[in-house]
Amino acid sequence: MTTKMLTFALLLFSAALPSLCTQPQVPILRPRPEEVPILAVADVQPASPDKAAELSESLKTFNQVLWDDLSFSGFFTMAGKSFYPPQPVRPENLNYDAWNGLSFKVTYLSAGTLDSIEGSLRAKLRIFDMKSRSESFGLEVSGDQEQIRAMAHRWADDIVYRLTAGASKGIASTKIAYVSRKGNAKEICVMDYDGYNAREFTHNGGLNLEPNWAPDNSKLAFMSYRPHPEINLYSYLDGSRIQFPIFNSYAGNPSISPDGTEIAFALRTPRGDADIFISKLDGSDRRDTTDNPAIESSPTWAPSGRQIAFVSDRRQPGISQIYICDVDGSNVRGIIKEGGDADSPAWSPDGKWIAFHWKPRLSTTYDIFIADVASGRITQLTSDSGSNKYPSWAADGRHLAFQSNRTGAIQLYIMLLDSSELRMITKQGNNTSPAWSGYFQRETQK
Repeated sequence: MTTKMLTFALLLFSAALPSLCTQPQVPILRPRPEEVPILAVADVQPASPDKAAELSESLKTFNQVLWDDLSFSGFFTMAGKSFYPPQPVRPENLNYDAWNGLSFKVTYLSAGTLDSIEGSLRAKLRIFDMKSRSESFGLEVSGDQEQIRAMAHRWADDIVYRLTAGASKGIASTKIAYVSRKGNAKEICVMDYDGYNAREFTHNGGLNLEPNWAPDNSKLAFMSYRPHPEINLYSYLDGSRIQFPIFNSYAGNPSISPDGTEIAFALRTPRGDADIFISKLDGSDRRDTTDNPAIESSPTWAPSGRQIAFVSDRRQPGISQIYICDVDGSNVRGIIKEGGDADSPAWSPDGKWIAFHWKPRLSTTYDIFIADVASGRITQLTSDSGSNKYPSWAADGRHLAFQSNRTGAIQLYIMLLDSSELRMITKQGNNTSPAWSGYFQRETQK
């Protein structure tokens, strides 16, 4: 919520994943630092010719999702399929020689088969090291027809995890929570990272805003008007409500701490302004962290849990700027020296960057920027495409989600940190305030 919106609010209220059958654990591959792996992703084939027609749609979906996931990961040079040898690739009889005639040398090749057994789909998947001409690792993943996308996401994440030496666990199985307008209501919804399988998380017909995930994805926090703005905590696992105080005044912008034990939020003070407070998840041990007569909002935790970034108009009333302070309120410093209006800070998972939206002086629209926390250097990520707001980091720190009105209606987008691989992931209605989940727990390797 912007400082201007928060000012208005204060004035107004002053009165299931698929089952996995994993292969024996193999070492994570560690490509040489100078290598940029060239990855070929051969279409997964039906396990037997007589299953081709039955599995046609499932194969089409699996192959497209897998390609999109790996391309969006940003870790690989993707070898275009038009260059592949013409014959289908099957893991059991891979012809390495057929790949030698390409104009480039493929580093790794993904191949596999899909079968249908008594209504259950089972994919047998392999990665081959094309230089050593050997199988590197594999995975068997199963599920029903409705889980075919999740099966492809699971294989994509496994490829990313192993081929990057664990630098990323893969974001293909992550979720994005967001706000979607439903008539006069705004509901919190959750979807796959690529925009599929959207569902409503709230169903109360009210105004629900500002979703925020617990780091382990076990909870969702958000603000609702009932009729006062209040903070809600819910279990993401079973949908049950977790008790949190109702202040009968303005309370919003919830942000759960990295260790999952505390929550930072904006709360109206007896002065009539809002400060940043921190408490335990049950509301106990509440303390005013910023304690300033300015209006302050939008806290975000540093991954260390020792600092927060927040928004304040302490420099000029009604004009938002972004500040950092220790969790006890000390060592306050601003990160923008050029003026303008900035809001919605989001701290990157590695602690290096703070993303935010900013309308610099003389600009007419908001864009997404990142600031290097150590040096203060600011980099612009979006430009010349409408108003872009509310950035949210993926768990790998290489991707951002944000909202934009570049097509007219406000929709959600995702992109790599270098602004490439831009994808629009919602297309209907108006959708705002994306909140990217953390990694979901990986299946234990056996």
